[in-house]
Amino acid sequence: MTEKELVIDIIDELTFSNLLPFSLPEKEVKRVIKIAANFFFENWRHAVEQKYLVLPLALFKTSHFKQNRVVQLPDCVKFIFDLKEIKGGSIFGTIDRDFSEQKFVGSEIFLTPFMGESIMYRTAIFSFLDLTKNFVLDTVSYDYNKNTNQLTIIGHNPQVDCVASVYKKIELESMYEDELFQRYTRARAKMRLGDMLQTFDFTMPGGIKLNYNVVVTNAEKEMEKIEEMLKSENTPDFMFLERY
Repeated sequence: MTEKELVIDIIDELTFSNLLPFSLPEKEVKRVIKIAANFFFENWRHAVEQKYLVLPLALFKTSHFKQNRVVQLPDCVKFIFDLKEIKGGSIFGTIDRDFSEQKFVGSEIFLTPFMGESIMYRTAIFSFLDLTKNFVLDTVSYDYNKNTNQLTIIGHNPQVDCVASVYKKIELESMYEDELFQRYTRARAKMRLGDMLQTFDFTMPGGIKLNYNVVVTNAEKEMEKIEEMLKSENTPDFMFLERY
């Protein structure tokens, strides 16, 4: 759905398909859509998608970075939740394939913790992993400002290319297809229309006066219901597995 199609849909909702003579100007409807989009990017899990952003080493060698320790990221990046250097022979970031993920998975499957030799072997593997990670630091400390899209490196200077795990904004055309987003924009537009009509006290020809208090009340209830749905959907998974 395009923005123009969404604007027409909202105006039809406000006027009951041109049954009523009052509506919001198209410019105000677009402003309502923009505000709603920013709200959904912040609060709706389906308004962003997980991506991996590779940051070349050249970004950390520029004079701008050396002065400010800041890297400018694209506007589409909303959040960053991990930043690592791309190095190591496995997902554990180790430099020795003898401590690879395959052996750890195998140890979990085939080595029971109730046998003496298995306990010793498991302890030795994890001890060597801890020792290796002391020499191989792949995680980079950072700070990210979502308003300026600036990534600030507060840890050690990266020595190789880095990869950032980010949440990227989806395309607006895809957002407009979201049924919750459509309902939210309609409800917000009704509230704006009610505010306008109550402020100027419009009266229809023949002395007929519309009761827009009902429209505003229903719109507020609809927005509260949608916001509650957003909160219930944005719940964490039952278990998180994170390596430090």
